[in-house]
Amino acid sequence: MERRDFILGATALGGASALISPALLASGSTIASAGRGALESLLSACNELQREYLDTPWRIQTADDVAEGERLLLHILNAGINFWLEADPERPVFTPYVTPARKLLGDNPDALYFFAPVRPDRRYRIRGNLAGATFTSFTVEGGSAEGAAASRSISAIDDSSFEADADGNYEITVSAERPAAGNWLPLGEGAGQITTRHYFESRNCIVNQTGFQLPLAIEALDPAPLAGPPGDGGIASRIGAVERFVRGMMQMSIAGGAGKGPRPPWFSVVPNTFNAPGQWNSESGYGNMHAHYCAAPFVLRPDQALVIEGELPQCRFANVMLWNRFMQTLDYTRRQISLNRSQMSFLPDGRYRVVVAGSDPGVPGWIDCEGRASGLVYWRFLLARGPVPTPVARVVGIGDLQ
Repeated sequence: MERRDFILGATALGGASALISPALLASGSTIASAGRGALESLLSACNELQREYLDTPWRIQTADDVAEGERLLLHILNAGINFWLEADPERPVFTPYVTPARKLLGDNPDALYFFAPVRPDRRYRIRGNLAGATFTSFTVEGGSAEGAAASRSISAIDDSSFEADADGNYEITVSAERPAAGNWLPLGEGAGQITTRHYFESRNCIVNQTGFQLPLAIEALDPAPLAGPPGDGGIASRIGAVERFVRGMMQMSIAGGAGKGPRPPWFSVVPNTFNAPGQWNSESGYGNMHAHYCAAPFVLRPDQALVIEGELPQCRFANVMLWNRFMQTLDYTRRQISLNRSQMSFLPDGRYRVVVAGSDPGVPGWIDCEGRASGLVYWRFLLARGPVPTPVARVVGIGDLQ
């Protein structure tokens, strides 16, 4: 290859920036680009969200509060890029929702969650394996196309209502019209994404089992022909979707932490006191329609512990965990901040006992609040049969625990 041909080829690929005209560099000119404008808008949005929400009207009072909010913003940005920068509803793939380094919307150490963008006018096939999960479900959420926050749950199916073979393998058709046979997850008007949930009751929480691979895939049936590269306009549109996601998730997370967002009746606002558990009634599009929930803030001094006791319902799965105000789990990679049924301690009469404290009180059932004075305690009960008893909590001195 002649040197001249190599240089021309490299320039066409953008790999020879040193060959840009000196006159163009001297003029300070830049190439007009919709993508450049979209990226500038995304960065401006991050600054705007930080200024708007990480301040006193939203119960942000200290530099540590601001720092935790900044981490939340970056986690949301991370998720938005992972979900939407390369999203293709014509040929979707499942992307992990949360990881130990990306937490949002009430993550859970005992569950794996996946996201896939979809269109309401397409058909898809999901293939997977239960892989020992205690509970598996798929939910179609509406209003979430192109990065928007989901506004409702359209349909859901779980492993009690779909068929799997003796080895745990399953196939599910996702479409607007019911297929002639097989498992079916309906698409409805405004469908924008599928969320999957896979819960495990293992002694070592599933998210910490980094070598575990869940068999799961989605393919489009009758996809549109492959298009060319996204180009300037396509990339700008994708960056715009990332910005919409970041704005929606930040507003939802901060408003909830400040008590300004909609709260279901099972979410107590009284410290150290639980309301009766209840089901998700589409307060937003991100709830598990198969679950009962129960949540309350905790407030403790360093010498205090919160003792929580009660009876577990007959159910497929149950666990309890600690969140910060922004619905992010505390550090489960190095601390015990959650308990599922295989990890819980039970009293002689069969009731559970959970102890929230900032240091090891030397009793079974401890979950570590990292020395925080406040946070959230969150319960999940899946496919409960019959009433779900309300957890009973009391504050005691750590020295009084037995």
